[in-house]
Amino acid sequence: MIQYSAIGDNSMRAWFTTNHDENSWNGTEYEKYGVITKPMAVFSATWNGVPLLYSGQELPNMKRLEFFEKDVIKWTNTYQMADFYKTLLNLKSSNPALRGGDPNVTTYLLNTTANDKILSYIRKNGKDEVLVVLNMSKEPVNFKIDDEHVSGDFTNIFDKTKRNFDAGKNFSFKVSDYAVFEK
Repeated sequence: MIQYSAIGDNSMRAWFTTNHDENSWNGTEYEKYGVITKPMAVFSATWNGVPLLYSGQELPNMKRLEFFEKDVIKWTNTYQMADFYKTLLNLKSSNPALRGGDPNVTTYLLNTTANDKILSYIRKNGKDEVLVVLNMSKEPVNFKIDDEHVSGDFTNIFDKTKRNFDAGKNFSFKVSDYAVFEK
């Protein structure tokens, strides 16, 4: 178990999967991250700092935009990623455990039985906790969180299911799976 409460000290770092430079010069987030684009977005919204969203991510925008030329985003009435980002940003703004630069927040990297594939951490502020579990590999993974910092009842923020981690910490993740739990 590694405690990362001092990461970022009191500064506010921006975390993102794309921006105007990245999109134009290095590719869209889908070009860069492929199947782990959503887990990377979850990380950006839940790690210590401020999440940054770029134009069109709620679509999603799948094209590189010209940097020095006017290059419009093809807006549609379909925003496939809007609910995903809305859920993450609502959690970010409402749960004190996700406050960036707050000295009351403690972040723990969690040990799993698949540390080479799974990134898992819990952020705590008093009684408020957010548990994040991300499959950062390109394969399905069966694993267990092996850490005493995770216990009790949590709610999955995306599907609203409840889970008691005292009853077990086993997971079976498909490629690109992620989970965010709130206590």
